[in-house]
Amino acid sequence: MESKWLGGPGRNLTRFGEAPNFKEGLYRLSSGCYAWMVPNGSWGETNIGLIDCDGKSVLVDTCWDLKFTQELLETADPILRKSPVETVVNTHADGDHCWGNQLFKDKEIIATNACIKQMHHHNPKAMMGMKKARGALRYVPVKNVDKLGHYMGTMFSPYDFGPITITDPNKGFSGSHEFTVNGVDIVVSEVGPGHTDGDAIVYVPSQKVAYAGDILFIGITPVMWAGPVENLLAGIEKIQSLGAETIVPGHGPMATPETIQQVKDYWHFAHEEIHARYQQDKEPAVAAMEVLHSREFKATPFAHWDSPERMVTNAYTLYRNWGADLKSLPGILGVLDQFRHQAQAAFSLPAATPPCMHRF
Repeated sequence: MESKWLGGPGRNLTRFGEAPNFKEGLYRLSSGCYAWMVPNGSWGETNIGLIDCDGKSVLVDTCWDLKFTQELLETADPILRKSPVETVVNTHADGDHCWGNQLFKDKEIIATNACIKQMHHHNPKAMMGMKKARGALRYVPVKNVDKLGHYMGTMFSPYDFGPITITDPNKGFSGSHEFTVNGVDIVVSEVGPGHTDGDAIVYVPSQKVAYAGDILFIGITPVMWAGPVENLLAGIEKIQSLGAETIVPGHGPMATPETIQQVKDYWHFAHEEIHARYQQDKEPAVAAMEVLHSREFKATPFAHWDSPERMVTNAYTLYRNWGADLKSLPGILGVLDQFRHQAQAAFSLPAATPPCMHRF
């Protein structure tokens, strides 16, 4: 069944001011499966799944804040009046896939045990602080602090983290978890660590619909916080093996066999190019910058994806998985230092999208 757009917020631009590559809103994927698709798939522009089980619904992930989660629920109201959400599945612990959980705090919320352990690795208050500090930091042109402030502040600007209380899943599993809602079988498979420590994918066999979470970014530069890359690729191959006719990525438009292969090609390319520079004892930020500005990278489809500067984070993760001693700053300071290099990379790529990330 071809996906059909049912309704949406009617915005003319994306949250970051881009022309949308596809229509935002709720799509019917099959007789019982839906997806909330958000162009163009950049920071927090997250796709959400909805499975109507004839009287009860299952939600696959929630949005980065309550406002956008509520927008989804209002659009889906004709479905939810008949089949209210009784179960939520979080595919992983990044805030843009679970910080709307508090709207369902009295419902069953399912995730991998590794995801649950990682639920508090980011703090909404810290993100609010960075959002507010954006204006002041832009006047500190030392060691790219100004670029970091602009980059992080812009990333968070569409979202309101103030009202958020992180709401943990209340049902954990490891390996595989299968459950049935009013005769509809749903299979949740652990595929992490990869993108994060606790990745999972969701499959509805009777509908041949899969929700990939952030194992798949389509048309958007993927990011790997945990690794190893071999696990990430195995997760993608798991999705391909399901026999799904429709695959909803965590970010970007619906996946096709061709676009899934491009994601796999990206990881093979990044692994090979970054490893060559790792063997030359180059710092990960230097390695990533060289790759981003190389003739080889510019000749690939990846060079035209949103957020190519994520190569910096991917380089750091690859280095860690290879056993490199990165001598990074502790805790949040180390994360900010890594993002300082990523912001520098974004500013060095004038054609990169979204342009607001690297333009004062």
